[in-house]
Amino acid sequence: MKLSTKKMAGLRRYHADRPIKTRLKLLEALDRMESGQTVKVSPGFHWSKANLAREAGVNINTVVRKLPDGKWAFPEINERFEQIRQKRQRAAATSDSRDEKIVELRNQLDGLREQNRQLALEVNRMGRQVLEEREKAERMMLYERQNASLRDEISRIQRARASGGDSRA
Repeated sequence: MKLSTKKMAGLRRYHADRPIKTRLKLLEALDRMESGQTVKVSPGFHWSKANLAREAGVNINTVVRKLPDGKWAFPEINERFEQIRQKRQRAAATSDSRDEKIVELRNQLDGLREQNRQLALEVNRMGRQVLEEREKAERMMLYERQNASLRDEISRIQRARASGGDSRA
């Protein structure tokens, strides 16, 4: 299948503009991530190149691709990404001790909630087990009554045989 020269020219123009459009997508995504106004990545995201690619709507390989000479395909994107990420890390490292305490308490709260959930599951399991054991005990009591009745019947038959009341021999 041969493409017309008009279509080939259109494809060449499209592909010639692609790096410019991709760079623009990545810069806009960095702006949104820096401001916290992300569209595709959830708030509180982890600063990673995968999230940058997701926010920009491009493949991760676009962000981390290197040229044959070993340089980044989009060096200004990678540099700006690293600057913002380091700035965020420094800001997080120098956060107020109250913020750290809040984070610590929230983590403890999450741990306690998980522990509470696990304990509730264990109580539920044990409750089911108690019900099963109660049902078994009730069945055993029924069997014991049946056994006692059968023992009485056997004793009555044996007494009747011993006294000669049974004519079958």
